[in-house]
Amino acid sequence: MKTRTVFALAAALALGAPAAAHAATVPVQQLSGDFAASNSTVTKTPDGVHFGTYVDAGAVGGTLIYNGINGTPLSALSEFGYTFNYRQATDTTGAAPYARVFIDANPAADSDGDGNAANDIDHDIDLDPSMQGATPAPGGACPAVEPPQATELTFTMSTHLVRFDDDQGADCTNSVMTFAQAKAAAGPAAVVSSLNVTQGFSTGQDVSGLVRNITVNADTFVFNVPPVGPPGPTTIIHQVTPPGVRPTGAVAGTQAGRACRGATLRRIHAPRRRGERFLRVNAALQTRNGLRSLKANGRTVTVDLRNRPEANYNVRLISRYRTRSGKIRRVVTRRNFSVACS
Repeated sequence: MKTRTVFALAAALALGAPAAAHAATVPVQQLSGDFAASNSTVTKTPDGVHFGTYVDAGAVGGTLIYNGINGTPLSALSEFGYTFNYRQATDTTGAAPYARVFIDANPAADSDGDGNAANDIDHDIDLDPSMQGATPAPGGACPAVEPPQATELTFTMSTHLVRFDDDQGADCTNSVMTFAQAKAAAGPAAVVSSLNVTQGFSTGQDVSGLVRNITVNADTFVFNVPPVGPPGPTTIIHQVTPPGVRPTGAVAGTQAGRACRGATLRRIHAPRRRGERFLRVNAALQTRNGLRSLKANGRTVTVDLRNRPEANYNVRLISRYRTRSGKIRRVVTRRNFSVACS
């Protein structure tokens, strides 16, 4: 079940160009200016914005926040969408990243009493990839499916049903509608408070995600670009002066490239399987020099990325379980990590 998490951030100058009248593809090299992360679990990598890993995604999570059109009339927001992939150790709905438009119903009134009338969140529109259709299940909850894992998925508010003021999906009968209907329900004076993509605060175990881009109106902000790095140190290249030729001095150049190293120690878990008893797990890290065995303690596997160079790293877990009939089941799962300079 999703819980609403609100973040009040000051809008500033974006790294890339703001949404323009004409369609544009804008590379975003770091989360600054109009882009922000709610906490340290949301990071910019060369492959996109990475979320997690969340051992218990029902209790923790993170949000990618876009403040570039804050204060814009909600009626002027024609599109909000995103492309992503995700993984989880379980088979639950609601574990994929979901998008929300936070809405200030009356920008002239300070409804939350914090002294800033421009950052209120009176309503929200929720785009949930696991939500399927508008026919409520028994009790009024929205029917849900599990989106495919490790697959590039694109969802947009203009083409998918959304929920209005129903983060938890508990009142499908009244909350599910089209994007146009949701904007109308917010009222004629409503403005955008912020645009958000969140993973976690929902369901699932060992949940992670990667957002490749977001689309705002006609513009697409792409995150799968290299991060910004400081210039390299200056190198003096001395010229060799032939005899009888007047020296021309030294030529200044820039030494391209820089090195960075990982600094994190991650712990992941072999999946739980209903009705089956966990026996053991063998884990290995894929490096440039081949597979390296990882230490396991019960279901917990330690992934040490400290002092590792900038790269993508894959972890393979081979877990074994005993079924109720006494058979041994072998389950292979894979996890992806990145060391990225930022």
